[in-house]
Amino acid sequence: MRAPGAPVIPGPSSAPPAAPPPAPLTASVHYGGPDQPPRVLRELLLAKIQASPPGSDIDWATYYFSDQGLADALIAAKARGVNVRVVVEAQPRTAAVNAATIGSLRQGLGEGLSLHRSWLRGSHLHAKIYAFSAPQPDALIGSYNPSGDVVDDPRLADEIGDQDRGENLLVDFREPAVARALQAQVRRLWSGRGYTPFSRRQNRPVQIANVTLYFYPRLRSDVVERTLAHLGPGDSVRAAVSHMDDGGFAQGLGAAARRGAKIQLIVHDTTRRVPEAVVLGLRRAGVAVQRYCVADRLPMHAKFVIVERHQRRAAWFGSLNYNLTSRYLNQEVLARSTDADLVDDLEGRFRVLTQAADKGDCVAAKP
Repeated sequence: MRAPGAPVIPGPSSAPPAAPPPAPLTASVHYGGPDQPPRVLRELLLAKIQASPPGSDIDWATYYFSDQGLADALIAAKARGVNVRVVVEAQPRTAAVNAATIGSLRQGLGEGLSLHRSWLRGSHLHAKIYAFSAPQPDALIGSYNPSGDVVDDPRLADEIGDQDRGENLLVDFREPAVARALQAQVRRLWSGRGYTPFSRRQNRPVQIANVTLYFYPRLRSDVVERTLAHLGPGDSVRAAVSHMDDGGFAQGLGAAARRGAKIQLIVHDTTRRVPEAVVLGLRRAGVAVQRYCVADRLPMHAKFVIVERHQRRAAWFGSLNYNLTSRYLNQEVLARSTDADLVDDLEGRFRVLTQAADKGDCVAAKP
């Protein structure tokens, strides 16, 4: 029995309970690539369009869109009572890619189609967001452009690659709050309002469960680079990067390698997307860099970065390229997740890419 005035010594049961771990993220990763069924990502999007019931919403933002079958499916969805909003880049690098599909969508969707035209030279809508409100809310982001029809035109196929057979990914978020946040971003892009780098909404990260969404352009564009700056011995980076220049990301990788972090990188095989000088500079810093070359010159268009720091892992993925235009000019989406299953999935895909790159006889190509 405690004497009057004696201090209370809390026992083990009086300690505050530990905070519960973050709930698992309801998401799955879908890959396209030479080892996957042809057009697998395209068929995934088609199935979701066809499953959308009357009265539901489909909200899409994309850079290239030349798949007439998907355009027809969106038009058919509108005809059966789905609210369809699509925003497409009006002037991509290869403008002819979108021309025919834009004509069809303009006729079939009417005001549901919006074309992104920037007043700022070099700025594009490069985000890829495919949001559906029903049968359950979900939204997909990643690297995939629905542009498979370009294979019928050898000139266009050479320029952008076969996106249906090349290496791409889409992360499908089925967490309703994440899906709604991505849908809201598409609607801002579709309306043409609220996405300047000075917008408070654009600069505020959206954090839900164990995922954080970053929308570009933004004032602080060095989202991944700030993490690289803290890496050292015992830490690691595994990344698949389709586009990269000699800016902050490459510099951050090189500096981390010099401090003792283990850096492994797989990049596209063309020097236009990843200059050879950048690759050579990274190798001199101690970064293991592989160029991805497979049969038929299929593109490596994936964009994901896995960082392990102090035995804690996180992955970044989305539409963001690690070059000047994506960092400062484009409309982009980047996500960060610490979900163990999602990070495991991406690590498995990185091993697949590494093995494919090992088998390729790659000489940097110039197109």
